[in-house]
Amino acid sequence: MSDESDTNSTYTGASPWPLFVALGLALSEVGVVLGLRPVSVAGLLLFVGSVAGILTEAGYVSRPARAAGVQGVALVGIGITLVLQNQTGTTVRGQSIAIAGVLSLLGALLWVGFIRTRVRDSMATIKKTDTTSD
Repeated sequence: MSDESDTNSTYTGASPWPLFVALGLALSEVGVVLGLRPVSVAGLLLFVGSVAGILTEAGYVSRPARAAGVQGVALVGIGITLVLQNQTGTTVRGQSIAIAGVLSLLGALLWVGFIRTRVRDSMATIKKTDTTSD
């Protein structure tokens, strides 16, 4: 058997993201039911990150931070809508969704800033090495 057939037979093409999507949704609902807001917010953040990973892996987006930021804006809007309904059960869920949306948006903005700083530093390094020392 050749090495090429061994590598092709072991690669299944399975993605880990669907497991994390399901786990994120389950954690967010368990957090709401038990009144554990940090668990609910963490579950929603896991969900947002997993969806951004799926979209990037499938080739629909090239930047997962942008996908996470857009989802964060959507979560903030949904959360505010639920809080404004002021019904039993929707207030806690809405607050958790809004908090997760704000954290997702903040994380995406920080990541984009980090990447831009890193690119700027690498460009400065490239320019320094291109100059001659004559």
